[in-house]
Formats: sequence, C-alpha cells, structure tokens
Amino acid sequence: MHESLVEILVCPACRGDLCWAVMERDGGVLLEADASCRDCGATYQVREGIGAFLTPDLQRTDLWEEGHAELTEYLSTRPGLRAALVDGPLEDLEPVDRLLRAEYLEDLGDVEGAEEAGRGAREQLYTPELNALWDECLDHMVQMSSGQPGPLVDVASGRGTLVELIAEQDGPLIVATDFSVRVLRRGRRRLQQKGRADRVSHLVADVRRMPFCDQGAPTLLSHMGLANIIEGASDALSELRRVCGGLFVFSHAFCRPDDPVHAPILQDIGHPLAFLEKAMEALSSAGWEVEIPINRRVPVKPTPTSELVPEMAVDRFPLADAEFDGVLVMAC
Repeated sequence: MHESLVEILVCPACRGDLCWAVMERDGGVLLEADASCRDCGATYQVREGIGAFLTPDLQRTDLWEEGHAELTEYLSTRPGLRAALVDGPLEDLEPVDRLLRAEYLEDLGDVEGAEEAGRGAREQLYTPELNALWDECLDHMVQMSSGQPGPLVDVASGRGTLVELIAEQDGPLIVATDFSVRVLRRGRRRLQQKGRADRVSHLVADVRRMPFCDQGAPTLLSHMGLANIIEGASDALSELRRVCGGLFVFSHAFCRPDDPVHAPILQDIGHPLAFLEKAMEALSSAGWEVEIPINRRVPVKPTPTSELVPEMAVDRFPLADAEFDGVLVMAC
C-alpha cells in the first residue's frame, strides 16, 4: 500500500482520523503497518503490502474464498481428477475447466501457468457481442483514465482486469479494492511478477463503507464490479458519492424489464441495479448526475458448468438465453 494514501484514508466505521504505526516499508510502500482510529478505537492492518479496512458489522459472502475452498477440498480427495485438471494437456480441457485450472494455479503462485491455462478461455464462454462490448468499455475506461486526477480507485476489482490494463499505461496511482483478500493477493502477486506493481495499491474494502475521506478519491472506476452488490446497493451508491471527488465510470449489464425468466427473480430480490431505469433513479437519488456514452443490447447465454467438477460454474446468471443492456455509465 502506497504511503501517500495515508493522507486520504479514514476509519470506515466512523470516518475518524487514523493513527499509524509502520513496522516495515519499501521506499514509499507500506508493507507492514497498523492503524487505529482516534475516535472509536477500531484497528486496521497492512500485511504483505495489502491494507485491510473492513468493518465487522457488515455481512459479506466472499465468493472467491468459497470457490477456492470448494475446489481445493474437491480435488484433495480425488488425486486422479486433480491430475487431469491441473497437469493434463490443456487442449483436452473445456473452457470452464481451463479457467478452473488457471484459478488453482494462480492460488499456488504460478502466474505464468495460470495465464497459459486461461488464455482465450473466457472469450469462448460469452457471446461475441458481449465480449466486443466489454472490450469497448474497457478501452474507453483505460483511455479516459490517463487524463483523470489520481488516485484512480477501482471499485470491486475482482480479477483486476481493468487495473492491469491501466497499469500498462503511464498515469497516476491506481488503487484496487475488493472485500476479498484472496483475490487482491492474487492480483498483487500477478502484477509483481509482470513488473507492473509500482503504481498499484491494494485495499481490502467494502463498497458500502469505504476507508476514504469525503471526496478523497478523485476518480472511481469499476468494470462489472457492482453486479454482485445486492444488499445495501443504494447505500453503496451514496457511499461512493461521498468519497468521489470527481468522476465515477462503470460498466454494467442490465436485465430487460420484459425478460420472462430473469426479470421476475430480480424484481423479487428488489435489486436497485438490476434494471437500467431503476439504476438511473437510484443514482439520481444518491446525488449523481449521469451520462451514458455506451448502451447496447447484446445476446447472453448461460455459462456451462465444469465437465471435471460439475458443481463448479463460472457465473450464476443468466439462467437462460436472453438479451441484456450492456452499458457504460459516467457519473459525477
């Protein structure tokens, strides 16, 4: 975690000032440090260069951790299956199993092997129209980010696809955030091995209660990062409005209101970001002014389950063939 971030970090529980004790640093990067809130006494840590700023009162479902535990436990009792998935010829694996192999190898620290396993697999799992749309959205965000003030905060970074692309360009500091320490640790290791970690900090943080001071993050970005925020989504939009000092740009896939399969499910959940019109209303209520430079209806299909590990799948949605509205949103 870059030491320069100390100036804009606050206690996510009460927004009080933090008192820092640094045990190890590498130049301008904090490797080991403790922070305590002067007001409420809450404590936070930086370990192995990753800052952890979660509050204990919010419930979270860490799908990255669950997926890792499920796959590891499954393979530990099936050595023959593990050999087929991890050591067998790549050409014998379907795209989903290639991704599972990549995830497994990345957790072991084999970044090169993980990249070889996953190369091209993700593109085979989604429709060409959806892949093309996301590539366009990513290109737009990368180009736009080079002219924005930093730090650039990537919200719900996940695999860090957007962070890696921006890190290839010259520009300001990038902050990858996610509430899964596992996926952030993977991302940091991957960037280090590629020699692109100098401009990237990693913070374990919840979008519903961010550790940034008011307007402390000049630019917020997110590529499909808001898709899994269901409980507290409206609060998250208000929290992002609080910390954003300028522009928030994110990509998202919205269900069609007339979708006979998915719309009733999402309506029952009451997800404010499920449908484009409701999302715009939620953004407006949170104080955002919105523009939509990219809006395209694209066909989507369910991603298949693994052939080797039938319990594992890439995505939970969609459940059936459908059309979603793929959108790039610019809010300020």
